[in-house]
Amino acid sequence: MHDGTRAQLRLTAPGLGGVPDDLLPAVRDTPGVRAAAPVTTTTALWPYKMAGDETIESSSALVLTPAAAGVLDLDVRTGDLAGLSGDTIAVGTDVAGSRDARVGKRVGLILGDGTPVTARVVATYARGLGFGPVVLSRDLAAGHTTTGLDQSVLVRTDGTDAALRNVGELAASRPGLAVRDNAEPGGVGGVAPELWINVAVLAVLLGYLLLGIANKLVAGTAARRTELATLQLIGATPAQVRSMMRREAGLITAVALVTGPLLSVVPLALLSLGFLHRPWPAGPLWLLPAIAAVVATIAFLTVELPTRQALRTPPVEALARG
Repeated sequence: MHDGTRAQLRLTAPGLGGVPDDLLPAVRDTPGVRAAAPVTTTTALWPYKMAGDETIESSSALVLTPAAAGVLDLDVRTGDLAGLSGDTIAVGTDVAGSRDARVGKRVGLILGDGTPVTARVVATYARGLGFGPVVLSRDLAAGHTTTGLDQSVLVRTDGTDAALRNVGELAASRPGLAVRDNAEPGGVGGVAPELWINVAVLAVLLGYLLLGIANKLVAGTAARRTELATLQLIGATPAQVRSMMRREAGLITAVALVTGPLLSVVPLALLSLGFLHRPWPAGPLWLLPAIAAVVATIAFLTVELPTRQALRTPPVEALARG
């Protein structure tokens, strides 16, 4: 999403319910401003047929004008965002094919206030994963939003300090107007709060999964106390037993790090092709060693700690209990 945003600044007026209508011309006339366009988010329902059954999908939608190409790069594949006027929309390529929403096609939508509309597709874009599956023209959404005002204005400057200062002075001269770096969370080009919620939910699910695996390894190691006692009785020292168990933990780690990617490579490649139009997923490279470190830590701790606990019991007593 950040890669698809050309604007450096975002003007908002949360206390006013939206930016005033006369703000956009004033921003465009500000020295150093290369482009400015209003951006609003809303909700749209898209009825369509899947396997012969009628389905309605609710999703967030951007409301843009033909000037949006100056501040956003949605990676347009067919058509042109300059055609976003009147009853028109643009559609992400990930849904355009499955819903027969090619350029020139008319599709039925239900706007956020429940009004059904029929709109013509004027463009398809590849960055649907970051910007949503559908973009509405400002004309189409007019009269169907809560306040009727634009939520924000994205501003692309020439990058000089003077331009940034000029925009800041314009914002300061108008009560209720705020200027923010567009890379900050909460807006186009930043990290939306919903994403952090998804990450938190995913972290909880992964935590439960890792806890279950750890419990199984601990229980499996603790159940081998009779075997460990027998090894000591036939001459193995505690250090040799611990060394053996560490090698087993290393084997468990190696098997997990090899089979895990092998089992996930096909679904990851298919998802990446569907969302990113390439066979490899997106994400920072440091995640790979971090995942390996977590797997290794869990494997060694869940084997080492129960082994040490079992070795504290005399072998004869352990066999008697077993």
